[in-house]
Amino acid sequence: MKETEQNTLPRPEYPRPQFVRENNWLNLNGEWDFVFDDLNLGLKERWYKKEAFDKFNKKILVPFCFQSPLSGIEDNSFHDIIWYRREFVIQKKFQKKKVLLHFGAVDYSCMVYLNGEYVGSHEGGYIGFSIDITEFIEELNVMVLRVEDPSQSLEIPRGKQYWRREIERIFYPRVSGIWQTVWIEFVSSDFYLKKLKMTPDVDKTEVMFEFNVHGTDFSDIFLKYEILFENQGVIKEDIDLHFLGIFEDVEINPEFKGRLFPKTPNCFKFKVQIPKDLNYLWDPENPNLYDVNLKIFNKNTEMIYDEVRSYFGLRSISVSDVKQKKNKQILLNNKPLYQKLFLVQGYWPDGLYTAPSENDIKKDIQYIKDFGFNGLRTHQKAFDPLFLYWCDKMGVLVWGEIGNARRFTVNSQMRLLNEFVEEIERDYNHPSIISWVPINESWGVFSLRRDPKRAAYTLSLFYLIKSIDSTRLVVDDDGWWHTKTDICTRHYYADSQSIKLPDSLEEEISNQEQAVIETYLKPYKYANEPIIYSEIGGFGYDFDKNVENKWGYGNLIETEEDLFQGVLSLLKEFEKRKDWIQGFCYTELYDQFQEINGLLTLDREPKFPPAKLKEELDKMFY
Repeated sequence: MKETEQNTLPRPEYPRPQFVRENNWLNLNGEWDFVFDDLNLGLKERWYKKEAFDKFNKKILVPFCFQSPLSGIEDNSFHDIIWYRREFVIQKKFQKKKVLLHFGAVDYSCMVYLNGEYVGSHEGGYIGFSIDITEFIEELNVMVLRVEDPSQSLEIPRGKQYWRREIERIFYPRVSGIWQTVWIEFVSSDFYLKKLKMTPDVDKTEVMFEFNVHGTDFSDIFLKYEILFENQGVIKEDIDLHFLGIFEDVEINPEFKGRLFPKTPNCFKFKVQIPKDLNYLWDPENPNLYDVNLKIFNKNTEMIYDEVRSYFGLRSISVSDVKQKKNKQILLNNKPLYQKLFLVQGYWPDGLYTAPSENDIKKDIQYIKDFGFNGLRTHQKAFDPLFLYWCDKMGVLVWGEIGNARRFTVNSQMRLLNEFVEEIERDYNHPSIISWVPINESWGVFSLRRDPKRAAYTLSLFYLIKSIDSTRLVVDDDGWWHTKTDICTRHYYADSQSIKLPDSLEEEISNQEQAVIETYLKPYKYANEPIIYSEIGGFGYDFDKNVENKWGYGNLIETEEDLFQGVLSLLKEFEKRKDWIQGFCYTELYDQFQEINGLLTLDREPKFPPAKLKEELDKMFY
């Protein structure tokens, strides 16, 4: 896509920073035809046919949901079934390519039609999906989406999207339909990269690369990989892919520098050693990233089939052994890490789930650093990959989370499991992500003490996630009722004038056992895990004095200085206990509509100068 064409579109940037193909894609954001289908007539009347264009009586700006002002519709009433329609042209030079249609995210389930034919479907509102539409493509094309988002269902992972008509307290507007970029890629019909996973090993200064390659008969087909750091070459090599599809022992070039591990057909992995003099670790102070360039080509003809650009960070996250009768510590690159996190819920006033621009994403992340914090907990939402990219680039730690359901059924279990696995796979390569959090405060698994099935489900989530990603920490149920967890997390909300935390580790453990909601679900007990208070603060302050039905934890604060002093006093209490409480997550970075607990307003205006708090925090913790 030409740069001039991109600049006329909303969210014009390439949407997948971890797997970039720069010159052979078509951004389908912009104006689409749109219609509500409240009577569920669309399927019966075949609105997916080309001749049904007159059924679409509205226009919507993609990728913004119809509830948002930026969509051009801004309708917050219940509309459970909606339809999209878009015409697009495929240039002749691309018509012999394999054509892949990508959706960044569509909430909640959708059916996709192209030129009157059904081409695929997907369920899950947070993670994207792709469809091979090669066999259905024409020069002029009509794409139609039917999206269903049950406004009041408590069995879908809805997070903070409210199932009642009017938002209140800690719940916010619904987000239906397309809310991330839609795009098309043109790749070789013969060979292309389908998947890339990168696993760093800090102790051995090496990286495991895992590939999935489309194609058959790889004679004379090579993969060139090149690793660079700040444009300086680190290692470059060609790998002969002749072994793909071969099950017996594989002979490789004895000069190959890595260690090759063939797997199943079209999948393989290999390890690469990073030279010691070019070993640069990733951390919040020094977010070093290595660039990776990949190319599939025929060595005889020099024909290039696919080129992909990616990156990785060399970093580890782990938990120490217990020393001197203290609890365990979280280690980043084998050094103690104190986490100063913000709770970030990912709503913008005009775009709701969708940032108006890439610059808006960068501003949010920069504010985290401006306040003197080093990370965030993404709360009840899987975030846009572009957001995670800028966390990687700017050096901000991330706890990855997903929206929870509100009811415990087989359907709700399967929906969360399927989508969280997709999230882990999608975001695996981001060095900023150090922890996974599948459940918050037992949402969707309430009454754990009375139902052993729910406890078993929570426990199973821990082991399932570990089986998919053993490189990160896992919190089974954030806040309380832990079963098996890498971190003991607790939630603590108190009035800014009445802060009272345990004075010792011994008192902390006693409080965990005696609380109204126990920190550990019996028979599980605290086992010296690192302790992080993963929700604190929540001091409500209506900065502009114009928020209706305002809400905060405890008494609302009246002045800017009182807010600052309240936050500082709370964090000083954590400073006193830093030898056994190893981090906190302040609720929250910015206000969310009626919930005025942010240090920024919903429009991202600071309620006090961020540098004022950073100056104090820089003297504290470690």
